[in-house]
Amino acid sequence: MSLFSKKKKKDSDTVPDMPKLDLALTLSIAAMFAFITKSFVQHEDSSIIVEFGISLGVTFILIFLCKATLKPVGHVLSTAESLKKPRNIRKFSDQGWQLVVHAAMTWYEYRLLQANGWRWWSEPASLWNNSWQSEKDGVVGDTTGSCPSELRLLYIAQMGIWFVTAFSHKFIEAKHKDYFVMYGHHVATLGLVSLSYLNGWEPIGLVVLFIHDSSDIVVDVLKMVNYLGLDADSGLFLAEGAFVLNLVTWFASRLWLYPSIAIRNTFYSIGSYPVVSYSMSRCLCRAFLCVLYLMHCWWYYLFLRIAWKLIRGNTGHDAGRDYEGSSDSEGDSGTQVKTNGKKDS
Repeated sequence: MSLFSKKKKKDSDTVPDMPKLDLALTLSIAAMFAFITKSFVQHEDSSIIVEFGISLGVTFILIFLCKATLKPVGHVLSTAESLKKPRNIRKFSDQGWQLVVHAAMTWYEYRLLQANGWRWWSEPASLWNNSWQSEKDGVVGDTTGSCPSELRLLYIAQMGIWFVTAFSHKFIEAKHKDYFVMYGHHVATLGLVSLSYLNGWEPIGLVVLFIHDSSDIVVDVLKMVNYLGLDADSGLFLAEGAFVLNLVTWFASRLWLYPSIAIRNTFYSIGSYPVVSYSMSRCLCRAFLCVLYLMHCWWYYLFLRIAWKLIRGNTGHDAGRDYEGSSDSEGDSGTQVKTNGKKDS
């Protein structure tokens, strides 16, 4: 059966059925891909479209290799109880390739910020005023100079990763409870990355990507140790420790640093903060930044609900249903695993 006509498996039976929204998000991704590809084809430097194609291909290969490598690793590290649910190994390998990408991108983004003396991090005005940026605000592709090669490479790699991730999210991976929020996150991130690159605002994109990728490392580790069953029941408490660490790092990065560094100076002037214009491109950029922040708040709300359930004595898997959905207790065949007459969650 064709990939596009096959009804995708769900990892949660609480995923809303909203085909129109699904179609709108898919068309948005397709439109961005067509626009970016056209821009690269028409770019005076013909190597950029080649780099973009390589980025897409390398990402597909990386996903395949990571999943193939991590499945046997998962079997070795997983507890016997966790192995009773075959989907745990699949989800472990799915999350593992994202950990590899987030760790690699965080390292590269750190190097770029360090090479700049962390100026883009500590001086908000520098996020919009760059030596290669055109004075003609809001004109797509109209730049007086070239983006530094290392920063351009980051952008090409990130666009390739995000487009492949969006494709995988839509057509390959099983649906989780937050399917639509995550899909919207892909649209908003791709919109922000595309706009910032085409308008010469790479520093703002670099800061946003660094905050996201670095904080996602803890989330990836949390999910992976949870899928392996390395929690209180195993006597290791790794899942609980990663969860507490995630509560701290997510709040610090996504709810505090992100708005104070990436959003604050895009709206108004305070002291040394510059007065920024309200062109269509910058307004769209602000909109994407704010949409991402609202999603950060929604996910943190889910984390707090899990924390509250854990405090009240629920098991980690029971509490985690708020995040991934109620059918996580089912095996890949769709049957429920039972222990002592009760559903094993």
